[in-house]
Amino acid sequence: MKRIDYEEIIDILTPKIKRALKETTFQEQEELEQELKIKILKQIDNLKVDLIPNFFDLLSKE
Repeated sequence: MKRIDYEEIIDILTPKIKRALKETTFQEQEELEQELKIKILKQIDNLKVDLIPNFFDLLSKE
């Protein structure tokens, strides 16, 4: 399984995050940007857990 590069994912999503932040006040943008990045990283971790094969998946591969 390919290793997930968190920094690369954040780099890819940063322009979209910046565009979305323009709809908020300037004072809130930096804090909101950090919160969005944290939530993205947590969701990536959740996705990784969902992709782990269970016992029966491993048996069916044999």
